[in-house]
Formats: sequence, structure tokens, C-alpha cells
Amino acid sequence: MFQSKKVGLLGRIVLLLALIFMVFQLISVRQHIADARATAERLTQQVNDQIQSNTELSNAIENRDNPDFVEDIARERLGLVSPNDRVFYITD
Repeated sequence: MFQSKKVGLLGRIVLLLALIFMVFQLISVRQHIADARATAERLTQQVNDQIQSNTELSNAIENRDNPDFVEDIARERLGLVSPNDRVFYITD
């Protein structure tokens, strides 16, 4: 009869340790899932940024012979002005 109580107590201890182990494993898996979701969101944003960049480059290629497009590029990126333009410099 004394053996039976020892086995029951030992069984409960083993079960408790197994439950504790499973809880820690569950927490670990949940953290991995959260990390994977964050990575997926970051990669999705990178893909969207690259798609936008590709679209802009495609538009530039398609409009490379358009004089208005070339003029806009010269003004925005190179800071060039037409001879009849007035340039204002604002200083603080």
C-alpha cells in the first residue's frame, strides 16, 4: 500500500513536469510564429516598395522620348531651369 502512494505521487510529479515543459514549448512556438509574421510583413513591404520602384522605372523608360518628361526630370533631379524661368531662393 505504501508503494501505491509513492507511485501516485511520482506520477503526479512527472505529469506536472510534463505540463510545465509543454507550456514553455507553447510559449516558444508562439514567439516563433510572431517573429515569422513580423518577417513576412517586412518582406511584403519590401516587395511593395520594389514593385513601386519598378513601375517608376518602367514609366521612365516608356516616356524617355517625351520632351515634357525629360524637362521634368531636368528640373527635379538636376536643378536645371529654362532661360525664361525665374528662380527664387528662400533663406531663413
